[in-house]
Amino acid sequence: MSKVKFSEVYLRNLKPRSGQRYEVTDAVTTGLKARVSPDGAVTFILKARGANSKVTTITLGKYPDLSLKEARTRATENRLAIKNGEDVNAAKRSLRQATEANGLTLRELLEEYREKASRTKKIWQRAGPKTERTQAGRVIETVFASLLDQPVESISSKAFATAINNYQPARDGKTTANGQASHARLYLSPVLDWAAGRKAFNKVGAARPVALDVASMDEIHDPASSDPEIKGERSRVLMQDELERILPLLKYPAPVIGKMTTSPNDDYRPIAFRFILYTAARLNEVASMRWQDLDRLNGVWRKPVVKATRGQSRGQSLPLSGAALDILRSLPGWSKAKPTDLVFPNSAGGKLGNLTRFQKAMFAATGTRDWHRHDLRRTASTLMYSLKISAFVVDQILAHKDPLKREGVSASAHVYIKLMKMMTNQRDPQEEALSILADALEMIEQGQVT
Repeated sequence: MSKVKFSEVYLRNLKPRSGQRYEVTDAVTTGLKARVSPDGAVTFILKARGANSKVTTITLGKYPDLSLKEARTRATENRLAIKNGEDVNAAKRSLRQATEANGLTLRELLEEYREKASRTKKIWQRAGPKTERTQAGRVIETVFASLLDQPVESISSKAFATAINNYQPARDGKTTANGQASHARLYLSPVLDWAAGRKAFNKVGAARPVALDVASMDEIHDPASSDPEIKGERSRVLMQDELERILPLLKYPAPVIGKMTTSPNDDYRPIAFRFILYTAARLNEVASMRWQDLDRLNGVWRKPVVKATRGQSRGQSLPLSGAALDILRSLPGWSKAKPTDLVFPNSAGGKLGNLTRFQKAMFAATGTRDWHRHDLRRTASTLMYSLKISAFVVDQILAHKDPLKREGVSASAHVYIKLMKMMTNQRDPQEEALSILADALEMIEQGQVT
């Protein structure tokens, strides 16, 4: 069988074969293979020959939950162990049996809570179509990695605190990891309270059926509270000179910058960033946008769900500016995509990713720094305020308020936007505001603001 040098792009593009499982072999790491199941799941395995010449197969983990780099490391470690006569699979079974005998582990408790919380809490739902991991679970597992396979009832408050205090930054340029550790503490707190039947879970039927004697996060210091580098909500807004440098790169096909390996015709990250600026939408809303959400007749983006600071999640009907619609018309999906296809997909057709890597390339190409994807939304809203657009209209665009939420008026009233234009000869205030925003951004991009 021929070997292939594995890469992230290659692994993401592996396709299932009807009714059969198959394997491909890495040309870099001896014995490392990617097994593709009929449903498209990709699992890293190792096939290695021991001292007795018998071939042993070890399951390393699923991709992309297990990265290519980590899979190669694990494959090398396990191959050497097998070569030295160790029974790796037997060791795994012994650890699992010991865990079962000692009680429920923290990892198992997280999985129990996930099944319950994923019905209503987005951070406990799958983070993407090709992963079983969740946003909350990923953060908890990263910070509390050393405790995951310990019986949860045996983990003391001191042990949790030690894991938090010893956690180191995972990204270059970060001087502390207190923000990540604080999030892990925040996400784990309700899990432990649910397991113990405490606080919001103290009523009959609200907690875990069999209560556990577990520690409380209330007893553990929040590292973010005393970190001078963490100042609460971000207030970063891109300045005019930064926008002048950034906007020319926010286009489709994507510009060739840095060491980006994605084909320009497959890279929708730059144009998605421009769409955020033109709509003041959240990144997740743009990344989740499907062609069926676009009302082409009325030029309205019907978001199925927008983030709600309180109460139930709700949808939003956002009238788009002509410039925002022109962005959508410039994409191949405007005429070719299926209704359920994502408007701004990754190279494999799934949800956008590798955004931090792309931003670093943008920093280097533009000479800008320290701005986040969400800062584009904040910049758009700040520009609208500075252009004397009413706070009421800006709040509508940002979906901070639902002015139609009263008896007898439905949020779907915007379906009549075209009728309103015909009968009253008036523009929708949100569409007019976004058009003014687009004009301002185009003037900045063309260097007309001096």
